[in-house]
Amino acid sequence: MTFALLCASADCEKRCGALDIVFVIDSSESVGLTNFTLEKNFVINTINRLGSFSKDPESESGTRVGVVQYSHNGTFQAIRLNDPKIDSLTAFKDAVKRLEWIAGGTWTPSALKYAYDHLIRDSRRAKANVTVVVITDGRFDPRDDDSLLTYLCSDPSVDVSAIGIGDMFDQIEENESLKSIACQRDGRVLGMRRFADLVAEEFIDKIETVLCPEPVIICPDLPCKSEPAVASCVQRPVDVVFMLDGSERMGLENHRRAKEFIENVARRLTLANGPTDERNARLALVQYGSPTEQRVEFPLTHNLTVISDTLANVNYMDSSSALGSAIIHAVNNVRGERKARRNAEVAFVFITDGITSTEQLEEGVTAMRRAEGVPTVIAMGTDTDEEVLRKVSLGDMSAIFRGDDYNILNKPSFFERFVRWIC
Repeated sequence: MTFALLCASADCEKRCGALDIVFVIDSSESVGLTNFTLEKNFVINTINRLGSFSKDPESESGTRVGVVQYSHNGTFQAIRLNDPKIDSLTAFKDAVKRLEWIAGGTWTPSALKYAYDHLIRDSRRAKANVTVVVITDGRFDPRDDDSLLTYLCSDPSVDVSAIGIGDMFDQIEENESLKSIACQRDGRVLGMRRFADLVAEEFIDKIETVLCPEPVIICPDLPCKSEPAVASCVQRPVDVVFMLDGSERMGLENHRRAKEFIENVARRLTLANGPTDERNARLALVQYGSPTEQRVEFPLTHNLTVISDTLANVNYMDSSSALGSAIIHAVNNVRGERKARRNAEVAFVFITDGITSTEQLEEGVTAMRRAEGVPTVIAMGTDTDEEVLRKVSLGDMSAIFRGDDYNILNKPSFFERFVRWIC
């Protein structure tokens, strides 16, 4: 078993008092696998912000978190607030990542009742603030009982926020449903156009304020601890598109290390069994330079031999950098390879310092959003363009992996953390 060393000996810690938080997330067919993954990332990124996690579910202090994913009637699945196995933030994250998209109908009112009856009513702590965050992308099944929309409101001690995604937020009838879920409270109905906006830093800031309005900052001495690495995308469809900066700033040796990293990732992940395998991982590599220099070094493939042999023959461009046009090229030339695996999450992994031409950058980011791409950025060194990195990561700063130099790419601690993130 591989272990990654996580040290936080001098880190300050945010404490929010006793919190019981329940996320109710839409797992219906209309959401799609990529957006369902973004919902899970939103949950994880939000909880990362809240500091002290209850190591004992029966403890009177710290944060406990539950999740209900819902689709059609009878398919509700939950991570319970008082689950004895959820004794750390890592255990919670692993449980969230294991949730699988249900892809059925949308029974939102019944899901709210389920959340209260099964996660809150009998397991809440007497001194804890209870908050529910509901995420949905559309109207619920008419066969469901709409009177249950206000089910959580029957307990005035439960604070409810409703997040509506897509055009439903602009429709009066659907907006009224969201207001009912949020108990008609001002500021508790939030809307956004795309699921990718869930993981934007600005939105996480907003939710953090709702969940923990008056944090206390404590700076204890926390010892290092070891955590086991988790499985590598087993039974989960992921299409990973590496975007490799071939500019002169990269340098030949760093370019070589980046290629070595990509090959190690390919060997670490569980690759698909064939082009139509609906599970496991496939990889693609696009190297880019100037606005007219983009090369699909290899398209989405499950073939490790193809990946390894191609990487051995990839020539360093030693050019300028135009990331925007590169993203557009990747979306137009790699996305088509995804037709056989429509439900696969597409993960864009940018290996860049962000110092690039801004021409077409907005268009490129928009193209990635439309392709429902989930970005991750690997940025080495301190000479980086933070605005560009923030933009291509869609504002999710936790999706930016940093290090002093490219030597860190294949060190176990960095490598395993990256694999856990992608998976």
